[in-house]
Amino acid sequence: MTLLQNTQRDFQNYLLHPSGANPIEQQVVSDARADARRRLDIYAEAYRMRLEEALEEDFEALHTLLGDDQFHALCLGYIDAHPSQHPSLRHFGQHMSEFLHRHVLYSKQPVLAELAAFEWAMVSAFDAADSDVITPDDVARIPAGDWASLRFAAHTSAQRLEFFWNAPALWSAIRNKETPPAPQRGEKPQAWLVWRQELKIYFRPLSVEEAWSWDAVCAHCNFAEVCAGLCRLLPAQKVPHYAAGLLQRWVSEGLIKSF
Repeated sequence: MTLLQNTQRDFQNYLLHPSGANPIEQQVVSDARADARRRLDIYAEAYRMRLEEALEEDFEALHTLLGDDQFHALCLGYIDAHPSQHPSLRHFGQHMSEFLHRHVLYSKQPVLAELAAFEWAMVSAFDAADSDVITPDDVARIPAGDWASLRFAAHTSAQRLEFFWNAPALWSAIRNKETPPAPQRGEKPQAWLVWRQELKIYFRPLSVEEAWSWDAVCAHCNFAEVCAGLCRLLPAQKVPHYAAGLLQRWVSEGLIKSF
């Protein structure tokens, strides 16, 4: 390793762990205005501030719900637990929901982990790769004999989640500058879908039947297998109409990229 590489490594280690002793201190000049550690701390503090700013941008509702002081403490704990591993800050918040779920303090408020998961799903949906989507005309051109074996591929932005808590309602109220409702836990988890259509993010709850169908499509089941599965959830005579309606909705919402 060259001298430059050693210096870069030591400087990076100091940014990530500023409280410990580090050889980089011997390479920084001290004077009457600031000693070596203070000069290095300026960079370390600025680095952590930028990381916190990134978390503020990605978790706006979580920040509002916790307040400035608690969110600041959360960010410091998260930065220590999950140092940035990527040149882009786009990926930095990916562990936030898991961090909240496992943390001895924040795990006592499980709505926080679900709210973080919901916000991160929207970040992921917005940043997902672009792809073409099929149109109603594409569906109309499918030969009748091909329907049974047909398989669909979900748009790359689609995020399927399940929440016990009313995280989407909390997010919506905060987003609209309204007083958020009290956190409420349902008896059963509610399935949600988050996706991007053009440049706008959408989300909505899924019924049990639609959630099962969406999961089956994402597991590469063909149309006949989806309909067979729906027969266990709905009266058989209603399945063809219901399945056709689901596909029509998914196509109109830009959720299907190919078949």
